[in-house]
Amino acid sequence: MTAGTHEPGSRECAPAPRLPGRHLPWLGPLPAFHRDPVALLRAARERVGNAFSFPLLGQDVVFVCGPEAHAEVFEADEAVLSPREAYRFMKPVFGPGIGYDAATPEEMDAQIAPIRPALGSRNLDAYARVMEAEARAQVACWPAAGEIDLLAELNRMSVAIATRCLIGEEFHRRMGPELPRLYHELESGVRLAGMLSPRLPIPAFRRRDRARAAIAEAIGEVIAERRCRRPGDEPAGLPGSASAGLPGCVSGAVREQDMLAVLLAARTEDGRPLPDPVVTGILIGMIFAGQHTSAVLAAWTGVLLMRHPQYVPRLRAEQEEVWPPGSRLGTGALHRMELLDSCVREAERLHPPLILLMRKALRDTAIRGHRVPAGSLVMISPAVAHRMPEVFRDPDRFDPSRYGAGRCEHRRPYGLIGFGGGKHRCIGLAFAYLQVKAAWSVLLREVDLWPAESGYAPDYSTFVPAPKAPCTVRYRKRSAEPS
Repeated sequence: MTAGTHEPGSRECAPAPRLPGRHLPWLGPLPAFHRDPVALLRAARERVGNAFSFPLLGQDVVFVCGPEAHAEVFEADEAVLSPREAYRFMKPVFGPGIGYDAATPEEMDAQIAPIRPALGSRNLDAYARVMEAEARAQVACWPAAGEIDLLAELNRMSVAIATRCLIGEEFHRRMGPELPRLYHELESGVRLAGMLSPRLPIPAFRRRDRARAAIAEAIGEVIAERRCRRPGDEPAGLPGSASAGLPGCVSGAVREQDMLAVLLAARTEDGRPLPDPVVTGILIGMIFAGQHTSAVLAAWTGVLLMRHPQYVPRLRAEQEEVWPPGSRLGTGALHRMELLDSCVREAERLHPPLILLMRKALRDTAIRGHRVPAGSLVMISPAVAHRMPEVFRDPDRFDPSRYGAGRCEHRRPYGLIGFGGGKHRCIGLAFAYLQVKAAWSVLLREVDLWPAESGYAPDYSTFVPAPKAPCTVRYRKRSAEPS
């Protein structure tokens, strides 16, 4: 039996063993889960095995771990294991009827369809040039030496890159330095309390709603301006055409190749433009999903390189070979930076941007022979799965060579799942990796970095745990090079 089918026999399977220990009624192991969910789940797996259950905020949770279990969950029929029902608490961020709040899985797929070509390889080289320019501009503002909050700087960098590539130059100029703060407030509203109710009257949720309203208003103004333009009035944007052949849509000619232009050109099956609230919600969701995960992955990449500085000379030698000083950074050079790619993958493994992935069981089913009753929340943790010695040799060790020829540990299906898996794997994964590699290509060339504190612990107050703020590092700019 698999999780993709409903069979009467699934009622006869043994239930997953309960998480040992004394837990609070209804709340379950909430204090420990809130403090450090990864430590709780990892310790439980070592004691109980790769499947166990526990209550949490009145919800029965079934936790499963391992590539085979991941396959059953990721490949399950959405009528049995539903991501939409599990992530309904994201509605205040995306907006009513957008993303996981869409009426049906088919409607959610139709909303995502126009996005895929815009994030494809045809546009990535243009995006790489934006990424290099923003990274260089950010570093140029720093004094010659001192201390910075690495996470804050990478957040600003990723917000600038995402808004320019996805929404456009007008929005980027309109929002200015206010945007990183607004996105931080939007992100900080995604926390455990949202599983109980995303409308609880707590300060984080009020800040989330105000930030969402401000961002949506600014996007709405840009949409109105673009809809009023006459043909030929559009400013030059990113080169290439991402408008042709959108699945389920008919689109007109597009000169600006940011995501907004693609969505404004898209048409529903009956020939109508996408409604403005849908366009706004998709854009907010895309930047929300991609910007913070990219910044967090970039921050952990930097932390790990500072802890293991022996890799920095090798990274710079690789860089000199494929990206000579004075040349433009493009996807070709970034793809040839194999050691850098391995370091980013290792950061994803050791500190995955998404530590919990969830599905809601809509019908009785079974996973790896364990009964999963209807109504249960099925939970996977990349942070736990990535430390399984059965999948990754010496899993607590930073070892970029595990991705090279002869090992390729990440090639095992559903082994490395930091950005999800199956149909709902992050569609912006290539964009995110390109962004992290571009940022560190510039930083490695421009500055030397050293840790300013003894350790950088994860902040588990949100579902995308970055190093606890402030993530202070020391730096010194290197000798000037042609740009």
